[in-house]
Amino acid sequence: MKYLVCNFKNKLVKDDIVKYNNRLSEISAKKVKLVVVPSLPFLAFFDKNGYSIGSQDISSFMDKTITGEVTGEQLKSLGVEYVIVGHSERREYRHEINIDFINKINNAIYNDIKVIYCIGETLKEKEDGNTYMVLEKQISEVLNNVEIKNIIIAYEPVWAVGTGVRPKNKELKENIEFIKDIIEEKYDTKLEVLYGGSINASNIGELNTIKCIDGFLVGGASTDINSLENMLLEIEK
Repeated sequence: MKYLVCNFKNKLVKDDIVKYNNRLSEISAKKVKLVVVPSLPFLAFFDKNGYSIGSQDISSFMDKTITGEVTGEQLKSLGVEYVIVGHSERREYRHEINIDFINKINNAIYNDIKVIYCIGETLKEKEDGNTYMVLEKQISEVLNNVEIKNIIIAYEPVWAVGTGVRPKNKELKENIEFIKDIIEEKYDTKLEVLYGGSINASNIGELNTIKCIDGFLVGGASTDINSLENMLLEIEK
C-alpha cells in the first residue's frame, strides 16, 4: 500500500476546510494510505474516517513551557499520527537546522508519532554533481542521533518544490534507490521513501510506475479535493 500525504502548507481557510472535509468523507481510498496534513489550527476539523492526520510541525523543545509551541502530547491528543520534519521551506524560511530536526524527531518518537523526514538537494548542488553527497549528509547527520523507529523519508529535491519541474524518471529512481541503500548500509534497516515535488493528477500515474517509490508527499495539488480524488484514482489503477 502506497502513501499519499497531503501537505496543505498554509493554504485554505476555515470555510475551505469544512467543504474539503465534507467531500473527503465521500472518498474511499482502498489501496492508498491517505494522510491529510492541514495547517495547525485545523487539525481538529478532520474526523480521520478512513484516513490519517498529520501535523506540519512539532516543538523541538521537550518539557518546556513556551508560547506558540505545539507539543507532541498535544498532537497525540488530537489523533495526529504523522508529523513532517525538515521540509525545505522550514530549512530556508525558518532557518531550521539539524539539531532542530533531531529534537523534533525525538519528540515525535517519544509520543509515538511517525515522522516524515524530508531531504533533498538544491539546484546548485545538483548541477555541481553533489546530490548523493548532500543526501547522505542529510541522512547521517540527523538519523545518527535518533532512534530509527517510525521514520519515513521524503525525497523532495528543493529545485522541484513548487516549480512545476521534477526529476526524470531514471534520475528519480536512482536517487530513491541510493537513499534506500545508504539507510540499509548505515542502519541495517529498511525505511519507506516517498517522493515530493511538483506532483499533480497529470503526472502521479507515471510517477507511480517507479516501483521503488513508496508513496508521495503532495503540496499545492492536494488542496483541491477534485485533484486529490483524481490522484487517488491514478494510484489505485
